[in-house]
Amino acid sequence: MMQLLKTKTFLKLVVAGCLIVPVVGQTFQSVQKSSMPVHGQAGMPVLPAQPLAKDPGNTWGLPASQADQIVRYPSAEVAFICGPQLKAGSTLNPFPWFDTTARAQGIAHGEKAPRIAPFGAMFLAKNVWRNTISGRVSAVARGTVVTGKGTRFTRDLDLAWPAPGYNGHFRIRDASGIERIVKVRSVESDTRLVLANPWPHVSVSDTVADTFYHEPDLGKNTDHYYLANYYDTALVQYINYYRTGDTRFLDYARKTADALWHSQFIGDGTVVGGDNHLPPRSMAFAGLMLRALDGRPEMWDYLEREVRAAFDDWVYRRKNDPGLYYDIRDDGYAQLYAVIMAKVLPDAYPLYANGTLGARTGTATNGAAKRATYLSQTEDTAVNFFGRLQWADGSWRWNENGSKPDDQLRDIEQPFMVGLYLESVVLLHQLTRNPAVKANLAKQLTRSVHHLYRDAFQRNNRVTDLPPHRWRSMFYFWGGGSVANPRKFSPPPPNTTANGDRESVAAARHFQSTVHHAFGYAYYVTGDKTFKEMGDDVFEASYGDRVDGIHCLAASGKAKDYDMNYRASGRYLVWRLAARQPGESAPRFNNSP
Repeated sequence: MMQLLKTKTFLKLVVAGCLIVPVVGQTFQSVQKSSMPVHGQAGMPVLPAQPLAKDPGNTWGLPASQADQIVRYPSAEVAFICGPQLKAGSTLNPFPWFDTTARAQGIAHGEKAPRIAPFGAMFLAKNVWRNTISGRVSAVARGTVVTGKGTRFTRDLDLAWPAPGYNGHFRIRDASGIERIVKVRSVESDTRLVLANPWPHVSVSDTVADTFYHEPDLGKNTDHYYLANYYDTALVQYINYYRTGDTRFLDYARKTADALWHSQFIGDGTVVGGDNHLPPRSMAFAGLMLRALDGRPEMWDYLEREVRAAFDDWVYRRKNDPGLYYDIRDDGYAQLYAVIMAKVLPDAYPLYANGTLGARTGTATNGAAKRATYLSQTEDTAVNFFGRLQWADGSWRWNENGSKPDDQLRDIEQPFMVGLYLESVVLLHQLTRNPAVKANLAKQLTRSVHHLYRDAFQRNNRVTDLPPHRWRSMFYFWGGGSVANPRKFSPPPPNTTANGDRESVAAARHFQSTVHHAFGYAYYVTGDKTFKEMGDDVFEASYGDRVDGIHCLAASGKAKDYDMNYRASGRYLVWRLAARQPGESAPRFNNSP
């Protein structure tokens, strides 16, 4: 299992009619009846969700004939996290592949996602076993029953979810110190399970176990699980639910969030350091905040403490540094979650200092004060850190270290990472009431979007072996170079041949999966049609069929690819309409493929 140390070294190892929900204004949990009961990880009913303020129903300036196509949320907090969306299938969306893929792939990934995350691979560190299930287990030679002491088999093993990675694989460390792979037939209680076949080794007692499995095609189930949630599957499934009203997506969102919460990466709110501690890029906290609003307020304590620590470590204490602390993705995520907290943290919430499986340790009543602090500090860092570090050409640059001179990158930018930081720019622009901050954010946004389209988007480069197609994709690296070649990406060499494979073009277009929303908001705040024309061109390249019918990787079958495309891109479809001039209708494209 990859080591999840919160260090720069680790990060190099890691490889994107109005829908009004019934009972609006009540707690999110009562929005629609779901087939999945809402319980805490120990099987006990969770605390009731805090009542939420009714969503004010922001129509983003659209006329009534169009505003009824905008999704409505049960609260302003949920609306802030999910962002404006069109109803699935709305005629206002000129890119129908975007909607059909959102639904089809959302169901596919929702069905494949495990109810319980895998644990493993076990290892011993400072005389403490890590990445194991709870408690200790015992097995008798030639017997099929495994008993547990301090175990919670019903919480840690799931036999009913997709093969081969998540359906009952079990490893027991035998008396000789070897992890033996077995298969579980049934879980009878928290302390008793039955194996599919007799235990073929000598009896063992008071030993450790995990659910790690390495399948040839899938790879390590723990790595697969980690990467599948990398761009926040729970967030995307909540968005799917609100866009469609299909309660399957609500079930998927809850299942995904609850599994992540119980995983070895969060440990029911106990993981605050060590090998499994998540860096900002893989926290996936927006979906967990939605789950906290959806009947699980016990999550707020850990989420707030972790957001506070990440923001301080990665951004606030670095605000006077001469460069980004790491890169615009991790620094940007730390900023993003702090901005979201400035809006959605409840005034009061329960405290669980020892995790949510332990006893409640108090009640926080200073949520409003914390929100105010988050707002003032993110305003500060937005202007004096991120704004100060934006280059005159609109880019953000950073360095990356490598073992070879040509891998030691200097002053480079990765456009897809910029799109993730711009999520925080957009949300803070909506939240701040400081005119100077608002103006600075608008300047950052518009300069960045101009730069991304002008410099980083290969809009005219031909696919030399697939005429007349154009690449119509963002570069992976732009600007700067390496120690060996300082101008390696200034500019980057254009893409040429696809080796006859249209999928190579789709893979290249994946690099714009996180930037679409920014073009829409730039158009919304300025009214400048240039931003919509640029945005439509980039969006069509990813999801359209009017030019060449080559899309991005949203339908690749990988949850990571899917989530990169759907975490924020749907907002573009609203904002591209929001400043539309009278009489303007269909988007205009360069129809040459």
